[in-house]
Amino acid sequence: MSRARLAAHALRLLGPVAGPVAVTAPRRLRAHLASRLVAARDGDVPVAALVAFLGSRARPAARQALLAAVRDRLPASAPVVLLDHGQPRALWRRVVGAAVLALRGLGPARARYPAARELAALGFAVERMCLACGERVQIVLARRRPPS
Repeated sequence: MSRARLAAHALRLLGPVAGPVAVTAPRRLRAHLASRLVAARDGDVPVAALVAFLGSRARPAARQALLAAVRDRLPASAPVVLLDHGQPRALWRRVVGAAVLALRGLGPARARYPAARELAALGFAVERMCLACGERVQIVLARRRPPS
């Protein structure tokens, strides 16, 4: 799946938004997203967020700090779409996925990161998870829970 198709898939899952969207993604994917939405700037209050950890070596603490910062900028019930590596179930797809990760300097364990559980632990209500790119990418839709 191309970056353009992946961006379109993520934006379909995000749904229509009226306002700026906080975007944290690799440069090439961010370029495809920027052509289809208004990216939030510093000082803007985003109405939604899209975070992609594809190709990222971010450690759990760094990921959680970034997601907590995104959460703190969002109003209650704002949608968040998270894209991350996924581990395919079929053996041949798993081998292809591991090879793709290896080419990017990442180990196969990177595909087993529990992204939906991470969002839930950080105060998001996970609504949906789907797989793309032959199950090599997980896309999670969540909403910010209202502060208690």
